[in-house]
Amino acid sequence: MKALFRVSILVASFALGSSAAPAQSYGPEEQVLTVGAAEFRSLTSGDTSIDSNGYLYGGSEIDYWAPLSLPEGAVVEKICLYADDSDPDGSIAAYVFGAKLVPVGEDPALRIAGSDVSSSSNIGFGVYCSDPFSYTVRSRMDDGDGTPDPVAYYVYVVVFPGSQNALGFGGVQLTWRRPVSPPPPSPTFGDVPAGDAGFPYVEALAASGTTAGCAGETFCPDASLTRRQMAVFLAKALGLHWTD
Repeated sequence: MKALFRVSILVASFALGSSAAPAQSYGPEEQVLTVGAAEFRSLTSGDTSIDSNGYLYGGSEIDYWAPLSLPEGAVVEKICLYADDSDPDGSIAAYVFGAKLVPVGEDPALRIAGSDVSSSSNIGFGVYCSDPFSYTVRSRMDDGDGTPDPVAYYVYVVVFPGSQNALGFGGVQLTWRRPVSPPPPSPTFGDVPAGDAGFPYVEALAASGTTAGCAGETFCPDASLTRRQMAVFLAKALGLHWTD
């Protein structure tokens, strides 16, 4: 964790608008986002090189980070680190954190997402995963001043070399899900009350702008759905688009 104190300087020196490839998978099932070694940037001085197996090595203590692109409301559940820890007294650790977007020169607010994951010593190539946790990604964060500020998320890897300087990592993999957003306390539609089995799902569609109901303040939950209406629902919900 000591390396995180250097992040205030590093955030100010990076373009926080940059991001990894966006996570595009849909559905409630478990999703996986992999950030390879080549996507990380070195934060401290030292020799680094990516070998033929795609592992990034450093000859001294080096910090790396890479931007994450996760959708609003995504729940991160696990972090796995791909490492080559063949140093008898060294280790590698990975974290996920949110950084408040601030003007250059100001310190960002950091919030660690769950537990870190660290490699063990001197066991060669391996995959190391954190204990299960639950952290919800939000596009804004309140750092205590009562005003939610925009936030960017990053994965942060720290290499603590030992006597042999034989530590490297091949990337980090995050496991996450897209949960349905919590419903409001009061129903939007009079014919879908809070006790209805479809209440949270209907409210999620309404909040996202996918549907405005059928007439007045009703949803008509038992009415038939045409293929045209189904196409409108799906295209709006998934944000479907095409390129020229």
